[in-house]
Amino acid sequence: MSVRRCSRGRRPRLLSKPMAGVGDPGPRPSDAATTLALPSCWLGFVVSALITLFIVSCANFAPPPAVSPALIANVRSDHVDAGQLQNGRGLFVSRCLECHTLPPVTRYTREQWPHLVSRMSGRANLSAGEQAAIVAYLRAASLTPH
Repeated sequence: MSVRRCSRGRRPRLLSKPMAGVGDPGPRPSDAATTLALPSCWLGFVVSALITLFIVSCANFAPPPAVSPALIANVRSDHVDAGQLQNGRGLFVSRCLECHTLPPVTRYTREQWPHLVSRMSGRANLSAGEQAAIVAYLRAASLTPH
């Protein structure tokens, strides 16, 4: 069996007869294998689409802000120290990335972060202390201009 090349947007057809000069094509692959194979002319399109998606997804990625004096000043009223903020940032980066890209820390308000983290903490298997550290970091970071 042979596959015709794509031309002018036409879909390729499978030929059941061997072409001139080509020997016995051998056993015909199962229908499942035939439907999963991509013609060679589509390979460039698929690769281009994947590269474009990768670039677009990374274009909006900005790493979350580091723990700084300004960030620490934002949580004085919450009685949170720099160590807990650093732990919260590390957990935010590592655990939240397991399921999705990181949203910008300023996307949600200081009041919205606790609910969002609580809603996702079960899926991320976060302990109460880990959840509190992430919330403290995000509440502080959401107030810091970046």
